[in-house]
Amino acid sequence: MTSQFDAQFSGTLHSAREILPESSVLLLEGKLRQIHAERPDLDVQEVVSMALDVFQGDAIDARIAMEEVAGVDEAAAAESARSASVQRISERSGDLDALEAQFPGRATMAEVLAAAGASWASLGLSEQDGILVEEIRRGMK
Repeated sequence: MTSQFDAQFSGTLHSAREILPESSVLLLEGKLRQIHAERPDLDVQEVVSMALDVFQGDAIDARIAMEEVAGVDEAAAAESARSASVQRISERSGDLDALEAQFPGRATMAEVLAAAGASWASLGLSEQDGILVEEIRRGMK
């Protein structure tokens, strides 16, 4: 790196130090020096513009990576909730079978529960569990 390079960027770096934390200024300075070394034909404004474009691209990449991680976490949470729901339903299957036997001919378990004067909650199940019960029982028929 030449002293001319340092002189060109001293004003830019001084301005950056006024608004950015030192760690960011050091990162910026490193990127400016790297771009200038690779493209010595560019003027100061073009080098700064390229550095900012790189940082913006890095930020987008980081955001995408975080969204992918969040999506994986959401999928894992949904699968965990579904597994817990299946476990609760499995534990109540005897009660569900008994109610269905008492009220034959009902199209859905919700109708069976209504006829029995019961609710999902009275069986220790949530409304979401009830939706899954219907899906499971529909698949069994």
